[in-house]
Amino acid sequence: MHYLVRESVVDFCHHLDMSPAPLLAFLGVTFLLPGAQTLRCQWGTIETVRNVSELPLEWTTSQTDCEADEGCRETLVLIENGPQVTLVLTKGCTEEKDQEAKITEHRAGPGLSIISYTRVCRHEDFCNNLPTTTPLWAPPSATVPGTLQCPLCFSRGDCPENPPKQICPAGYTHCYNGVLKFRGGGIASNLRVQGCMPQPGCNLLNGTQVIGPMDVSENCSPKSGVEVLDCKRESSETVRNVSTFPVEWTAGWQTCEIGEGCQDTVLLIVNGAQVEVVITKGCTEAKDQEPRVTWHRKGPGLSVVSYTRVCRHRDFCNDLSTTEAFWTPPSSADAKVPGTLHCPLCLSRGDCPESPPQQICPAGYTHCYNGVVRLRGGGIISNLRVQGCMPQPGCNLLNGTQVIGPMDVSESCSPQSDTLTCHLGVMWRVRRDLSQEPVDWEASALQECNPGEVCQETLLLADPAPGQKSLLVGSKGCSSPERGNAPTVSIHSSFPAIIVASYARFCSSNLCNSASDSSVLLTSLSRPDAPVLGYLQCPVCVQFGESCSQDSSVITCPANTTHCYKGDIETRGGGFFATFGIQGCMPASSRSLLKKVQKIGVFSVEEHRSTRPRSGAPAPYLAWAVGLGSCVALWCGGFHLPAKSIFP
Repeated sequence: MHYLVRESVVDFCHHLDMSPAPLLAFLGVTFLLPGAQTLRCQWGTIETVRNVSELPLEWTTSQTDCEADEGCRETLVLIENGPQVTLVLTKGCTEEKDQEAKITEHRAGPGLSIISYTRVCRHEDFCNNLPTTTPLWAPPSATVPGTLQCPLCFSRGDCPENPPKQICPAGYTHCYNGVLKFRGGGIASNLRVQGCMPQPGCNLLNGTQVIGPMDVSENCSPKSGVEVLDCKRESSETVRNVSTFPVEWTAGWQTCEIGEGCQDTVLLIVNGAQVEVVITKGCTEAKDQEPRVTWHRKGPGLSVVSYTRVCRHRDFCNDLSTTEAFWTPPSSADAKVPGTLHCPLCLSRGDCPESPPQQICPAGYTHCYNGVVRLRGGGIISNLRVQGCMPQPGCNLLNGTQVIGPMDVSESCSPQSDTLTCHLGVMWRVRRDLSQEPVDWEASALQECNPGEVCQETLLLADPAPGQKSLLVGSKGCSSPERGNAPTVSIHSSFPAIIVASYARFCSSNLCNSASDSSVLLTSLSRPDAPVLGYLQCPVCVQFGESCSQDSSVITCPANTTHCYKGDIETRGGGFFATFGIQGCMPASSRSLLKKVQKIGVFSVEEHRSTRPRSGAPAPYLAWAVGLGSCVALWCGGFHLPAKSIFP
């Protein structure tokens, strides 16, 4: 009986796009929902071209933890082309419904053939455990050769100008020449295919558009000037040891606008045994440019080398994936005779240590470099502190270079002044689970501070009840200095009351306000179990920019709450001037959320409690027009009951 009640409630709540947990608790159904547990799934992708003689193939994959209600998926595609076969494998988590193992023959051979295996499961951890091609593929039987000969090509790049020929089976009348595109499930690949087909046309996929999590398509026409490109996409920077070179990497992908090309830029700054690696790939409006390797400064000592390219001749043409193509560490035979000068050694995106390690400079080197290299563009925002050996005085590590690919580059060697550069932006979110799941908190703009100012980052969270939408606002920028540089997390009000918590940090080095997500706050919050519900009913609401309305949704409160709260928090500073309306349940020991706190990080706050809606609440004013996060207003909360307000 309980199972039937539970399943009926779950279906009813999902139909209304609301959480079933409060209603189940109200009905006395307290056991876990089937989707409440999280699964662990096999995870990974493989793309490879192999000889048919090597099949069956086997593999191992990594593993990952899924979100609640997600299942495990696996998809395998085999494309046979004469003596070659392409394997595409993707495994991971998915929100899709369960699907029994399914084998689909999209095109039967001989000649070109495509077969796939798909499955979605939730019955146990690692249920997406297909380890081999054996269930999917068997060697083809011998065929009678015909007279037609077609080019043979399977390549994720371009086919050769004069590919090898294959003799097609008897009855085959046409040669296929096209590009198969796979997008999704961690796969972003273009496969160039040439082979034998029994009929004309561009229909190798036989009308298939989706295989598992992947969208699939094909194109047999030369790329025209109005078609859009797909490009590799990446922006990263890291300091590596020379001993780890050559460095390899993988990248995501993006679809460009009409007329845009693909850009590839890699910058290496070599300083003794350390190398700063900066990679940026993506779409660009710049004109095509052949691959170019530029030595902006050649060592020994400090050296700077870059690789740049812009192309439009095919999707993913910006596919450089290793430094080996343009730089390898010098051998010991090339080592220069050491001199007598010792210089500090530092390569850091923060401050250099007060007593950095010393390095012996090459003979003939006369000066120690101490400067900041600034990189801006292509998704890169970085201030790199550099100390090392130079053959002459001056602030000229870049040798006059001002642009590298999409990045503007500059350097400064003046002593560090009272002015800082800080990340700048405001962020706000309204949705469920903000107190449980971290959200991105990155600002794409920078701010040059006034003398004496420091960098700041501040988060403020308001969560009125489990399962309800909550509010998170954040600010980064310059600020007057506050006491101490250590991050501060404050719990102003905690469960079973409305949760109000904050994170604040003031710091005094360039770009130090660099927290990338809200986990800096969430890791300090307790995770309450599903509450036992009482009899008190309260309106529940959190509203950005205005007070809560009189027709707010009503929930049943936890058993140890005694009254309803309704109020506003006025917030000023850090780019905000806004009112946040809040309603929810409170225990007898709590009447205020902020307990007379008037300063939270960069925010000045003032709490107004009321028994009726306050009129004239100011509309939100955002002083900075940069870094705004999107707001997804979702309500998926408790059991709706007749409105009944009980305020202190």
